[in-house]
Amino acid sequence: MMKPIFGYLLVVLVMLPFISCEMNLMEEEHYKKVIYLKSGDNNIFDYPHAMNDSVTTGYVTVGSGGSMPFTEDLFVTLEMDYEALERYNYRNYGNDLNKYAQLLSPDRFVFPSFDAHIKAGEPSATTFVPVEIDANGLSPDTIYMVPVRIKSAGNVEVNEEKNFVLYRIQLVNKYSSATSRTYKMRGTKLPDGSYVSNITTNKIISPLTHNQVRLFPENLTTSATLETINNTAIVLVINDDNSVRVKPYKFIQVEQLDDCHYDPEKKEFTLNYRYRRPSDTRWTTVFETLTRLE
Repeated sequence: MMKPIFGYLLVVLVMLPFISCEMNLMEEEHYKKVIYLKSGDNNIFDYPHAMNDSVTTGYVTVGSGGSMPFTEDLFVTLEMDYEALERYNYRNYGNDLNKYAQLLSPDRFVFPSFDAHIKAGEPSATTFVPVEIDANGLSPDTIYMVPVRIKSAGNVEVNEEKNFVLYRIQLVNKYSSATSRTYKMRGTKLPDGSYVSNITTNKIISPLTHNQVRLFPENLTTSATLETINNTAIVLVINDDNSVRVKPYKFIQVEQLDDCHYDPEKKEFTLNYRYRRPSDTRWTTVFETLTRLE
């Protein structure tokens, strides 16, 4: 009986140094402090910017990991990372340049400072680096990004997978945003010389300015090719009194037929117009209501 007990004790004594070493490594990993830039898939970080005729401010988020707080204040410095955007485009789209995300023009953004300050004493602390963006006049058909990376973080380790971020500008106005731009459409259409038919579909409405949005007439295709957009899309101009003017986006012909308006309480457009695309030989008259889906 004594031999098995002695054997077990001997094994425990032999394993103790290894168990202690492993626990120390786990503890070191648990308490290790790491700095990173917050982002999602492909290191993309979306931020909404309003098309409101003025500059709006967004934020790059600097985060920290580890269960123990910093014992001293930490200063993190960012810098531009143009190569990160080039890598992203080539990795995702190869030589299809038409799909490339575009670097936001330098005259449209400003970092008042690339420096961030994380105060001592707070575990998993987060801080923010502001960036001022002029989104007015940007196209809803283009993806705009501002790529930045961590330049320095003192003696603290930087997460190599999250050491840069592709800050993506999401265009927003009162009537459309990246997370709420779908409208339920119900109405009728009447091609010249034909019969009235009921139409229903879900529509995507894209912001153009603070009081203008773009969409396709009735239930036509929502193809994303520029040719289709230029030949088919129409624009709604929402006035201060919520009356609406319907006009062409590019090459389509469109005529407003009756009172068109927007109901801010229902978040609903009521439209009456007729249109003719460059390829059409006759006009089509449309009456529709568009109710925002949220």
